[in-house]
Amino acid sequence: MAVARTLETLFDLRKPAVKTNKVLVVGVSSKRSLGLAIGEHMHQNGWETVLTSRRPEKLAAKTPHHDIRFLDYPQSIDAIDDLTDLTGMVFCLAKTDVTEAGQGGLLGTSEENFLKTISTSCYAFIALVREVQRRNPNLRSVVALTFLGGERVVPGYEVLGVAKAALEHSVRALASELGHENVRVNGVSAGAVPTTSSRVLPDFRKVHEVLSRQSFLRRGVTAEEVAGATAYLLSDVSGGMTGEILQVNGGLRHTVL
Repeated sequence: MAVARTLETLFDLRKPAVKTNKVLVVGVSSKRSLGLAIGEHMHQNGWETVLTSRRPEKLAAKTPHHDIRFLDYPQSIDAIDDLTDLTGMVFCLAKTDVTEAGQGGLLGTSEENFLKTISTSCYAFIALVREVQRRNPNLRSVVALTFLGGERVVPGYEVLGVAKAALEHSVRALASELGHENVRVNGVSAGAVPTTSSRVLPDFRKVHEVLSRQSFLRRGVTAEEVAGATAYLLSDVSGGMTGEILQVNGGLRHTVL
């Protein structure tokens, strides 16, 4: 029996380790956040999930199956210092001073808010990719959430549109820089989904209705549909894709707004 147990132990040691995928989702603002929908989708499909938020205590009580951490870029980037086994990362941050939104358009944007918006909504992506890639040798896929306002003029989205345009080019630039490391970088351009963040924009409900009617599907998209597309880009199934912006907006990009 002792010999048999020894052989069984040796056999088990020779078995290849089961590959565990682990994703970091940055910028989960609330239970209505696209980031949380993505985290839930990945968890249901067997991924380990780490979510960052500026309000982690509210999320932790309702979603104990996620590792939820406080992160408010750039003050607390050390929250991810101990993560060294990530295979994926999703960037969902976008922030601007909503008191300026709708008050004079882009010309009414202050320099301070412009720089803060670009920093949080775009440069933070570059900085976090750098830190995550440096710490995680098994990182394979990075996804950034963006919006059609990055390439079209959408009312109420002025300075955020500029930030999203910069973010989308950053996706392409980082895809080029990290390709030799076998790290893919893509974006998901999500349709107008009613999230906590989007609802603070002026006339969002009206804009959402117009965009929904203009899409080929004649409706908005769901958080689950955005999460599914993100999961596709995180997985090996999309192994040949990098530097792309995957449109998940019911064909809205191809219509005349």
